[in-house]
Amino acid sequence: MERRTVEEERFRRIFRAVHAGHGGCLEDEWLTEPCRLKDGRPAERPIVWSRRNGAWRRVETLWVGAAPGNAGGKGDGDLGAHGTRIPFGGDVSGANVDALFGSIGLNRNETFIVAALNQLPARGGGEPTAAELNAPVGTYPTSLHVLRDTVLAAGPRLVVAFGTVAVRALVAALRLGAGHAVGTDSARHAASTGARRTSAGETAGGATAATVRLPGMTRLERAGLVRGAAIPWPEAEAPDEPFLRAWSQAWGDAPLPHLLWLTHPSAQNMSPFAGTETSFHARMVETRDALRRAVQDVLGWEVPEERPAPPETGIYALPEWRERIGPRHARLDELWRAKGV
Repeated sequence: MERRTVEEERFRRIFRAVHAGHGGCLEDEWLTEPCRLKDGRPAERPIVWSRRNGAWRRVETLWVGAAPGNAGGKGDGDLGAHGTRIPFGGDVSGANVDALFGSIGLNRNETFIVAALNQLPARGGGEPTAAELNAPVGTYPTSLHVLRDTVLAAGPRLVVAFGTVAVRALVAALRLGAGHAVGTDSARHAASTGARRTSAGETAGGATAATVRLPGMTRLERAGLVRGAAIPWPEAEAPDEPFLRAWSQAWGDAPLPHLLWLTHPSAQNMSPFAGTETSFHARMVETRDALRRAVQDVLGWEVPEERPAPPETGIYALPEWRERIGPRHARLDELWRAKGV
């Protein structure tokens, strides 16, 4: 099997596992229709994990958020992640992500975006709870297992974590331990346990795993994490042996990715509506500059002097992008450009 086909199959296995309870999704890898349960009812909280998240192949950069994006209406509006099935789309945080991508000459077709929880939190926005992160997803025992397998499938050289929940979940996901269903076999393990389906299309019973606690930021900072600095994967928080074996099987002697912890690009942290003298502007500039340094130092990229316009293919050709997200992001991008970002 060709290398590109093998890489694509890794993503396909994850897709089919997370959408196992969504009958129509299994043959619709672009999620052209909203997720429905096997009985045809709309999924109350759809899973935002598909080709709309990015390339199904090895990528140099992988981006981890806390949740896919709200955009008002608790995600159910025209711009919400449940409506568009596109992560980080339609709101200020999504426009900020695209501005950050452009600052390093990157677009969504060339990378992959995942979240600690790949559906909106039950309250409609904000950060997921520990219980939500530990709840089953399709045939996966927890969302952390989805994140773990996504890192393995993407094989990145640099993982960028937006915010503290993302970086804590990321480290925890790679340290789930040999006692749980882990690595590239995690979804198949859950399926083999005979887990039963709930009305929401999720697994319960046999596939449940022990509750995973996220490491605290004091512990991670003690291990060497510094906001805005790309570091080799910290030895004190090294992935467990099953992950390391799976990484080696997939990517040979390639080193583990560097880890870059950035401020979450939400409107509460950085906004194009704020003046250049405000902390909202300063945080965006600091985040952009940290990202540009990271891809230069870790990946050897040359970064553009000005952000290029996004392409019109792939994710950008989707009707939800052309008709809803794209125009909104373009207006917000103009505000950033007018402020020199």
